[in-house]
Amino acid sequence: MRVRFAPSPTGFLHVGNARTAIINFLFARKNHATMLLRIEDTDMERSTRESEQSIYQDLSWLGISWDEGPDVGGPAGPYRQSERFDIYRTYTDKLLADGSAYYCYCTKEELEETKKDAGAHQDAFVYNGKCRNLNAQERAKLEAEGRKPTIRFKVPDNVPVVVHDRIKGPVEFNSSNIGGDFIIIRSDGVPVFNYIVIIDDALMKVSLVIRGDDHLSNTPKQLLVARALGLPEPEYAHLPLIMGPDRSKLSKRHGITSVEMYRSQGYLPEALMNYMSMLGWASESGEEILPLGEIINQMELEKLSKNAPIFDFQKLRWMNGQYIREYPLDKITDLFLPHIRQAGFAVDTVGRKHIEDIIAILRKYCDILSDIGQFAGIFLDEVCEPDADADAMLKTEDGRKVITAARNLFASELTPDNFASLLVSRVKETTSLKGKSLFMPLRAIITGRQKGPELDQSMPVIGYDTCRKRIDYCFTRYCS
Repeated sequence: MRVRFAPSPTGFLHVGNARTAIINFLFARKNHATMLLRIEDTDMERSTRESEQSIYQDLSWLGISWDEGPDVGGPAGPYRQSERFDIYRTYTDKLLADGSAYYCYCTKEELEETKKDAGAHQDAFVYNGKCRNLNAQERAKLEAEGRKPTIRFKVPDNVPVVVHDRIKGPVEFNSSNIGGDFIIIRSDGVPVFNYIVIIDDALMKVSLVIRGDDHLSNTPKQLLVARALGLPEPEYAHLPLIMGPDRSKLSKRHGITSVEMYRSQGYLPEALMNYMSMLGWASESGEEILPLGEIINQMELEKLSKNAPIFDFQKLRWMNGQYIREYPLDKITDLFLPHIRQAGFAVDTVGRKHIEDIIAILRKYCDILSDIGQFAGIFLDEVCEPDADADAMLKTEDGRKVITAARNLFASELTPDNFASLLVSRVKETTSLKGKSLFMPLRAIITGRQKGPELDQSMPVIGYDTCRKRIDYCFTRYCS
């Protein structure tokens, strides 16, 4: 059994394509199949090696590995379509020789006029076969005019084409309804997707093609090419496309759609892999967070829903948060550090133990790694500027009472050894305040906000000197 993932290197890896890669990977590992990575780079204007490298990085980051490909080699190479043009030419010559393909000299302008006419009559555009039966003399005349021909595949009339699909079941098409004779070689000599993909799948011995639902309508064209060339036909599994919350095709207007952006925002690969793996199916136990080995064990194409899954951004955030909280502290600290630096905090002079103590408290409040920027100042700033809610609280009579009491206690009886355990109780005794009237002002003084880590956890990590400076700052600001 051999499967493949075949992206085009024209930009960042879209999560929809990533899902296709994930399903191929899971299937391959579950069934001890070979997974190929093929780069479909015939879009010469937009394809770049930089995008290709980005695809490798994103797939590897997700935990996806492949057995054959441009970077690892293999017996079915080359694995870039741009390096296989000589192979395609051999098959094109065969199609031309047996009359299954022909040169078309219609210009873009002529085809546009035909399309306009079809639109005026509310008909779908179908090439009218104008060049289908040109003789050698007619061809020579058109070439003398400087016309550069395309090559079209001659679609047979009224032929049933059945796509054997592991998800949808058998899907039947009629050759008369697939858009007429289609181009297989452009006028610049570059072959098109619907032509070469079936040649590559056959020569690379791909037995099952797992890909997006948007390719289903292309499949009968590819199978007709395979039949004309005498190539084996693979089995298919077309995945329903991922939809946004509004049930339209997932796009940037819904939120982040590239794997690279999820990586840079601070999503963990295990979380994204887990979430994307389970789009469209549920585990046997109903659990949503599963280790990769268990996902592989349960993975079956036939279990995937035929309905388009909805991408739930909030659920992904929640799932990522669960992974953050379960990660070993030393490893999650390493992952948090770049995001702390990116938020503008200098941590290189801060001891590792202190940083781990901070992360141990704050990861509870972070669903993605970049969330740390909202909270790091609680522990790393000398003075926490009160936010709007904290400012309003500290301007109240109770707020000023707590500030004054805390300042007096630090000046008299509180020490580095006892301040964290005694501050709350001693301010309570001094002011007779309790509940929110006590805790909310104290939190505002020490952390600059009304929500966040509990004081008994945060104060020992913030430290005696910093707490004292923050109390003095608040006293000067609100009580002087």
